[in-house]
Amino acid sequence: MKKEAKVEYGITITKPWSKEMYAHNEQVAEIVRAEVHAIWLSALNEFQDELGEEFMSDVEWLDVPFNIKKIQKAITCYGFGGGYSVTEVAQQVEQELDEAPSFRLKEIAEDLQLVLDKGFVGFN
Repeated sequence: MKKEAKVEYGITITKPWSKEMYAHNEQVAEIVRAEVHAIWLSALNEFQDELGEEFMSDVEWLDVPFNIKKIQKAITCYGFGGGYSVTEVAQQVEQELDEAPSFRLKEIAEDLQLVLDKGFVGFN
């Protein structure tokens, strides 16, 4: 007896993946990138406001608040020690977020507990 096809968000899950699955995941990926980027920038801007006149490039990464480190670690999967400025780490975070494949964006969204209207399909 043939197993009934699974349907998520109105899309039939197939192996290999269908064009419809890839297109859906790409749309969700762009939403996740935008939301995570907004969260990241908001946290950095709030910290910058607390610093006042001091430049982010002059601040060592170890001196940033925990919430910013949590976002950074969700995106990069690793932490930074001493010797890195906020600016250097921010550049790395931006690059990794921009280049993250769908499966990593799914993990990032889960780590940051993003609430999405539609999730990724085919990763279960």
